[in-house]
Amino acid sequence: MEVTTRVTGSATDQLRVLYRFMAERDFVAAKDELIANGFSDSRIKNWVRSGRLITIVRSVYSYGRDVRDLNAVWRAGLLAAGPGSALTGRSACESLDIVKAKPGLPRVVEVGSPTGQARQFKGLSPALRNTVVKVVRRGFESGDLQISNGLVIARAAVALTDFAANASAREVRFAFLEACRLKHFGEPDLQYCYAHLAHRRGARKLRPFLRLWVPELGRTKSVYEGWFLLVWIERGYPIPKVNAKVFGVEVDIYCPERRFALELDGHAFHSDPAQKAIDRAKQQHLESRGLEVERLPYRVFERNPAGEVDRIAREMGYC
Repeated sequence: MEVTTRVTGSATDQLRVLYRFMAERDFVAAKDELIANGFSDSRIKNWVRSGRLITIVRSVYSYGRDVRDLNAVWRAGLLAAGPGSALTGRSACESLDIVKAKPGLPRVVEVGSPTGQARQFKGLSPALRNTVVKVVRRGFESGDLQISNGLVIARAAVALTDFAANASAREVRFAFLEACRLKHFGEPDLQYCYAHLAHRRGARKLRPFLRLWVPELGRTKSVYEGWFLLVWIERGYPIPKVNAKVFGVEVDIYCPERRFALELDGHAFHSDPAQKAIDRAKQQHLESRGLEVERLPYRVFERNPAGEVDRIAREMGYC
């Protein structure tokens, strides 16, 4: 292990250097990392005994207090797994915001590592007593990884596939649509999936959504819009314009050849009285210019997605 200039000076001076070092790393660092940056083994042991450094995972420490946030826990998982590791699966998806993180600290941190066998590390501090770092063997290729919030994570296409292996179809659909909406998944990722992920466990669940991918998914502003578009494409209807400007206002789904505008009303947003008034004014504005406008509440669509899509298509004259 190559060591930089040894950190010297009084105990107070060394503590100041340690603080600055840890502050750049979510206040989490591995023992090897500390030694490589000039802190002596004896000094590290002394800080552990005094409680200045808290062991949170094997040979991984938090500064001053136990971990409190996701980024710190994810960093600890990467350090425990060793060099070349990256977050993958649910952990990577949560880091990309394409899967909603559950309240509190995670029970599992999913990490891929190019070396060693599959292994697990239990959390050792009070905050992580119910957390396990699960490391899987993963031979990452060029372009497989990216940086998110200062952490190395698998790109969305890889993370989604690993996530899909243990997720429900509903969860996979949500994550896929969020990845498209947030511009984490586009045509290059689609080609990447077809070229690299054919034999991975999660590919079977992800493949139905890959077949339906269109660039318009990147223009959606909600999972509801993306879900409607997936069902619309699956039913074989012409691809509409998504969130297009029509007569000065934005329309969720627009078919110009039919002069038909569809507004997809999510319950949380469109149930507000003020928003309802805005929706009515917008609809009147479009209708006054000769457009047919339909509103489709999420709760109605959710009960029978294919049936509602077919009904809308009939109104447009597609079937």
